[in-house]
Amino acid sequence: MAEDEVLAILKKSRVFSGMSDADASVLYGAGSVREIRSGSALLTTGDAPDGFYVVLSGRFHVLSAEHGSAIADIGPHEPVGEMGLVTLEPRGADVVAVETSQVWHLPGRGFELLLQRGDPLAVSILLGVSKDLCRRFREAILDGAAMVPGLMRSPEGRALVESQGWEVL
Repeated sequence: MAEDEVLAILKKSRVFSGMSDADASVLYGAGSVREIRSGSALLTTGDAPDGFYVVLSGRFHVLSAEHGSAIADIGPHEPVGEMGLVTLEPRGADVVAVETSQVWHLPGRGFELLLQRGDPLAVSILLGVSKDLCRRFREAILDGAAMVPGLMRSPEGRALVESQGWEVL
């Protein structure tokens, strides 16, 4: 995949949206493009984090370590493995290519170097990752709330949702 195509996809990612062309070029140079064959693991439960990824093309399933079933589907423009960038904890799930896919990989070491230099790009990455994790957390809470009978009919449940500015579906 050509550099300009990768840059366009990175800038569409929730983690890097709003990034300048100059910052996107620096970021691109700090990472690399990888191809993952269908059925191959991108991440494996228990592995040490090695940075994070943005899906450029193809699809991945996130597999529950407990149940072995798909708990999420990840496609183009979406980040993968970003929790490990923040927490430095071992991978919590398997991520397997459903079809031959391409990803852009930012190694953890590359990110650490940006942080050590005090590069504003590192702050931008952390902010983008944090915003995306918060969005996903809110979605998970709402999904869980929808599964609790009567929660949205109770004054407490409604107050919680309204206080967060969440949309009631």
